[in-house]
Amino acid sequence: MYRHAQDLEFEVINATTGEPGTVDRMTIDYVTQRNNNVADFEPDGSSFTARDVPVLDAGKYIITVWRQGIPYWFSKRGRDLTPDKVTLHVFDTVRSLDQVTLTGMNLVLRRQESLLRIEYMIHIDNAVSPQATVVGNRGTFELALPDGATDIEATYVRGPDPTEFSIHSPGTRSGLDVPLTPGANQVRITAVVPWNDGMKIPVGSELAMQAWSILASPEWLEVGSTDIEENDAEKVAGFRRFAGFPLEAGEIVDLRLNSGEQAAGPEEDLFTGDSPAEQEAAAGSADGTGRGMTLPLIFVGVLIIVVILAAARRRS
Repeated sequence: MYRHAQDLEFEVINATTGEPGTVDRMTIDYVTQRNNNVADFEPDGSSFTARDVPVLDAGKYIITVWRQGIPYWFSKRGRDLTPDKVTLHVFDTVRSLDQVTLTGMNLVLRRQESLLRIEYMIHIDNAVSPQATVVGNRGTFELALPDGATDIEATYVRGPDPTEFSIHSPGTRSGLDVPLTPGANQVRITAVVPWNDGMKIPVGSELAMQAWSILASPEWLEVGSTDIEENDAEKVAGFRRFAGFPLEAGEIVDLRLNSGEQAAGPEEDLFTGDSPAEQEAAAGSADGTGRGMTLPLIFVGVLIIVVILAAARRRS
């Protein structure tokens, strides 16, 4: 059933304090093949009304609210928006990382001619109590990235689509300006660096890193470090897989990369080279152990025979 121009009632709760809260902005999108915006306004107070919103009972809607510049998403069906008031939970912000842990990181290294393409898939757990969103002024936390990295793209996955965030001072101490909401957070970073044999890729974070792994491609790419071990049990086609040892907060280790290509041996011409027999004969002549008569000795023998025959004729 389609309902035209409904007034929708909302209330906001600050889940950090348990008290009524406020938001800076609200949008409502009706989801089809794309998001169709049906409301965009600045609410006043902790309880408010979104007016004249077209609602389809079975339709899917994405509600987004911003508090202190941080977006929070809620997925609802049209029937859930009416007739009762809809409660939305938001959080205060804190800066402390005391209860934030980097629970896992997958590092993908792809050598492509003169470039090394790098991808980080990072899982972070925010266990701050009472629940709050962790965020900093210029970077919520630091992550080691290689110097000279370009084409950096950074997103976090929490809403319907990946959301971009900025990275400050890319390098060994790169600040990630990503909000970490309570519970599990996913971060993805891609970058490109020029390839050099023996180059180093730093790994580490301001957060304790409980687990991390590496996928390296092509398979001949060598990854050297005393802090990793090759994992043959979970192979991925076209990649070498390594498991990293846990790292403490602030600990940085270097991965040394080499092409690992084997130098080609001298080519052998099978059609113009000497046969094994000829090579053996030549070797025998060189060291005086040859079994055949050499050409100069044959000439000497012939000459002696000629001299003997000439002497015999003279006697006769």
